[in-house]
Amino acid sequence: MADQEIREYWQHTVGWLKAFPSNFPQYIQERLPIIRWLPKYSWSWAVKDIVAGITVGLIVVPQGMSYAKVASLPVQHGLYSAYIGAIFYCFMGTSKDLTIGPTAVISLITGELVAQLAGRYSPAEVAGISCLAVGAMTMILGVFQLGIVLDFFPSTVLVGYTTGAAITIVVSQIPKWIGIHGINTREPAYLVLINVFKALSTISLLDLAFGLASMLGLYGIGYAVDRWAHGRFSIQLIKISRFFIVTVLATICSYLVNINAPLDQNGQIIPRISILTTVPSGMPALQAPRIERHILVEIGPKLLAIALATILEHIAIGKAFARKNRYQIDSNQELLTLGLANVTASFFGAYTVTGSFSRSAVNFQCGVKTPLAGLVTGALVILALQLLTPLFYYIPDATLSAVIMVAVSSLISLPPVFLEFFSVNLWDFLSSQVALWVTLFVSVEVGIASGVTFALIVLLVRIARPQIHLLRPLQSRPDVFVTSKYSAHNFMDTVNAPPGVLVFRMEEAATFPNMETFRTWVQDEVYRHTRFGGLVRTTEDRLWSDNLEKHVRKLREQGRRGDTYRTSAPINDQDLPFLRAVILDCSAMNNIDSTGLQGLRDLKENLKDYAGARDDSGVFFELHFAAVQDNVLSILTRSGLTKPSVSSVIAELRKVQVVNVDASSMRSTCSSSHHSQSSYAAESHSLLDNDKHRSPSYGSLHVTQSVPSHDALVHLTIRDAIDAVLASAEARKRDNDEGMEEQGTEVGGSGHSMSDSDTDNSSIHKHPAT
Repeated sequence: MADQEIREYWQHTVGWLKAFPSNFPQYIQERLPIIRWLPKYSWSWAVKDIVAGITVGLIVVPQGMSYAKVASLPVQHGLYSAYIGAIFYCFMGTSKDLTIGPTAVISLITGELVAQLAGRYSPAEVAGISCLAVGAMTMILGVFQLGIVLDFFPSTVLVGYTTGAAITIVVSQIPKWIGIHGINTREPAYLVLINVFKALSTISLLDLAFGLASMLGLYGIGYAVDRWAHGRFSIQLIKISRFFIVTVLATICSYLVNINAPLDQNGQIIPRISILTTVPSGMPALQAPRIERHILVEIGPKLLAIALATILEHIAIGKAFARKNRYQIDSNQELLTLGLANVTASFFGAYTVTGSFSRSAVNFQCGVKTPLAGLVTGALVILALQLLTPLFYYIPDATLSAVIMVAVSSLISLPPVFLEFFSVNLWDFLSSQVALWVTLFVSVEVGIASGVTFALIVLLVRIARPQIHLLRPLQSRPDVFVTSKYSAHNFMDTVNAPPGVLVFRMEEAATFPNMETFRTWVQDEVYRHTRFGGLVRTTEDRLWSDNLEKHVRKLREQGRRGDTYRTSAPINDQDLPFLRAVILDCSAMNNIDSTGLQGLRDLKENLKDYAGARDDSGVFFELHFAAVQDNVLSILTRSGLTKPSVSSVIAELRKVQVVNVDASSMRSTCSSSHHSQSSYAAESHSLLDNDKHRSPSYGSLHVTQSVPSHDALVHLTIRDAIDAVLASAEARKRDNDEGMEEQGTEVGGSGHSMSDSDTDNSSIHKHPAT
């Protein structure tokens, strides 16, 4: 299977390379989607694209500066990231709603990276290194179309660490918001809170006033608009632009407060509140990041955390808005776009960019029609860098902290979200909690790693410990086999399969992590429901580790396990049928590997030993497969473990006199019998649970060649497999009867006859297990 997939992949790659020159124009169109949609652009879309672009620009200017502060970078670097990301995505993005730029979580991890390399690299150099490295990693995933890697990172972990990171960011902004200085906000959130409480006596009342006023303004505008807008978009724009409005008003107030502030010896004012002060104007100079190998090794874990956060956040946001607007995004193209955007941004003084949920939501609310809105946003940010930086001088730090706290509060998932995880799946809930609390008490990168590791461990455990069911036919529909849990939940009665025939289904691929569990589980259920049919070993022949008898007794005393039913007392061995066949329902088995094949071989041999079905024993045991998927069937056939019988072999089997059991006869019999015994069960009991047919004295009798002996077959349905087992039993019964008549004739001719009691005694003597 693997070899075939490798060959197909290689042939596809070679074919793609050969056709590349002729397909180059199409390749360019795929990599630059703007070439496809721009010629179809309708001017009626322009108004909404321009409105969305300007609105997002008014938001990203204060947010970009605020997030740069979170990243421990000069505020202009947040603006560099904002315009490069927005413009670049316009040309290569596949989502009309998504807007990329600086975000809270990425800023937090970047800030930790800046602190780690402080003294050796400037903050700007650290930003360039991380941006280039993350861009290269992301671009490689996109070029080689490895978006499938993202499937190993569950959304619950994303929710957990995003919530933890958002809470960490909110807590880290509290000191500046209330005017406390000298607190290390790079420590875990709980330590920051402890230090804030210790330093409450040093609060700056003016900073606190600006912080509270800004917070009240941001939430007040949102509340007022929600209450009185009544769906009017013109009023909704006020809420959407509240970050810009509050920042402008706070800056004006800050200017008025500081207009008469004293000057230092250099002629610079000594502000009465904490403000941004000078922000360089103009565009950044083109400069390649300075990267050294030993630095990459040192900061590798944090770079990986930034890359994971960048990719997961971007793809999750893109898919969410695509789902809401009924269109598709290309994950591999998004990875390539994100990678190229970051690689390019690293040469212009920016730090890592990714999709922003809050700004993408604004884009959506403005009714954006195409990614062209990003071009408007980028132009607005460039305009701010060129003309408005002198006005940034008086922006209060407390206001920027309030902007950050309100912006990231939307990333905090409330308890109902986690309760939903708990109600759906306990392990999903636990993975989200691991990511959340480790992020809060350690760091973001450790939180991501812990959550993903926990989720992968759970995934491996699920694969290694799959759900395995013992199936029984429904009383009302004997051709339908279900688990006891299903029948109990739906108030449906089941009947037993023919004596000695057990049907199993594993809800997983048969691979190396779970094959031993599957084999052991099936054998244990066989031990519970059937009795030993092999030859009893003498003390001399018994293996030193043979503990089967004790193990079987313990299993039968345990009561319920899986889909079996609890018994009030240990089952009498003589009340159980001998093992005749095991049928594996493979409808949920989508793959099988070499270990799985070997496990099935071992299972078959062990069950043959237990049934006593060895050469010349006169006892038959069959392993059958039903509802096998095509790829699994191909592997089973090539391995020689089975034959693809299906209809042809079934038809051949039915040439023998088979008990004819159709669904209608089973239903009528089941409904009229108090014990739910049908002709299916009654007649099959006579075929499958007759001790006479187990005697080794009949081992040399001829068996018709139309019935395969001890051979695994593949069937369309479980019913077909059971019919095949009954056909085998009927053929053997008929041949045994004919053999007995021939032997009786020979014995009678020699003047001696063998009674039934003699036969039974001889059988018991030669085959103690029966």
